[in-house]
Amino acid sequence: MKKRKDGRYQKKVMLSDGRSRIVYGRTIAEVSQAANALRDQDRQGLVVGDTTTVDEWAKTWFATYKSDLRANTQAMYRNAYNVHILPYLATQKLRDVRPVHIQQVMKSVAGLSDSMQHKVLLTMRQLFTTARQNGLVISDPTEGVKTTPHAKPQKKTHLTLQEQEQLMASLSDPRARCFVGLPLLWPAPGGGTGLAVGGYPGG
Repeated sequence: MKKRKDGRYQKKVMLSDGRSRIVYGRTIAEVSQAANALRDQDRQGLVVGDTTTVDEWAKTWFATYKSDLRANTQAMYRNAYNVHILPYLATQKLRDVRPVHIQQVMKSVAGLSDSMQHKVLLTMRQLFTTARQNGLVISDPTEGVKTTPHAKPQKKTHLTLQEQEQLMASLSDPRARCFVGLPLLWPAPGGGTGLAVGGYPGG
């Protein structure tokens, strides 16, 4: 175990084929967890290395970390990856992905729902968090990346004078005019007044 100048810890892990990998973490416990995960994958025969692409890791990640989830949750991750992430990152090496590449993916889904944006970002974040824990990348390029919030439509609290006149003019039944007109007698926001029951100002 060694502490780096940037404050993080690192540890060398020997693999079954004689190669060595270095795992990183912010704490000793995090490094130990990453080292254990890497040894587990090595025992399972999973191939990991500096040239691992995003798509190669995505397949390993899904089989290792997501295969025991419910079917609809698995489908959510598959859809987020296959439809929105794969076209942009699949062939890139994990170690070459930068925050700007993550931002490009998020920009492509900026017009979609907040929920879909969250699913895409969650999928990428988990992909790269586990890649970092397994020593495939030094840092997580999804850190600091956010979704694009959509402006929520403002609720209409009152009718304009013109809208009140049009509403009353559209009613022919006196009882309906009375029923609709009564609420309009209350003062409108901003100090204005509503229509008289007759359906027009002063009526």
